[in-house]
Amino acid sequence: MNEAIRKPYLWAIKQWLPQRAFWLGIGLAIAIFVAYYSMFVDWKGKWFEWTGYYSHGVLVPFLAAYMVWMRREELRKEVPAPSGHGFWLIVPALLLRILGHIAPSTTLSSISFLMLLYGMTAALLGWNYVRILWFPLLFLLFMMPLPGVLFDEISQPAQAWSTGVADAILKTIGYETRRVGNFIYIPGGFDLDVGVPCSGFKMLVSMATFAAFFAYYIGTSLWRQVVLVITALPLAIFINGLRIALIGIVGTKFGEEAGYNFHDWSGYLVLVVAFAALFQVGRLLGWRR
Repeated sequence: MNEAIRKPYLWAIKQWLPQRAFWLGIGLAIAIFVAYYSMFVDWKGKWFEWTGYYSHGVLVPFLAAYMVWMRREELRKEVPAPSGHGFWLIVPALLLRILGHIAPSTTLSSISFLMLLYGMTAALLGWNYVRILWFPLLFLLFMMPLPGVLFDEISQPAQAWSTGVADAILKTIGYETRRVGNFIYIPGGFDLDVGVPCSGFKMLVSMATFAAFFAYYIGTSLWRQVVLVITALPLAIFINGLRIALIGIVGTKFGEEAGYNFHDWSGYLVLVVAFAALFQVGRLLGWRR
């Protein structure tokens, strides 16, 4: 091709591609929304359920977007290199979504959605982008409700541990409590029935989500990031046990109504305390940001 003709031709192609990519992205977003609509509705129900355990889920996409923004300089330096191998993830992901819709299983659909995001990133941008974005994409797992079996496996031990911590705290400060299973009797006081909603599961998943984001944000070494996330789990159980003990103390000293009122709003208070404690752990581990 003549050089005089070739340069304007290439310029026209470069101008056309971004516009085409934009409309392709819009079309793909609409197609994904339609294909996964029922799953998104199920997620929304779990996020905004009054007595639910996944209210943190609505924040996860925004935290993931911020993590992507943190890598913006690396992303700018990369040259898109679309890979057909991405379809090795896209095709199974779509088949899994069909199976999840037929079953029906939100868990299968959730796994399918994550696979699809990785596959599309590789297919449209290349594996170098997957390498940079693998954790922000994986972080989206925190907005997905756990399957019932896994929920039971986590919530039941958490319930017992939280009850044990609360009982130990009350005994330490002088209350002659008697524990029977997940029930704490306070003689002449406000007895505590530690049900599944008070098990600490919600605190566990909220703390694990924040710890994972915080570990990524502070930019320290990998082993310190792992320590931070691991530390968040026993910290969540201890603080939830402290909350239960405080409910017993308030109910005993100020009456049953005060105990129930403290129960209703104390979750927000202890969450702030938990985040502050995690913040201090991050400082001890030597954050960079």
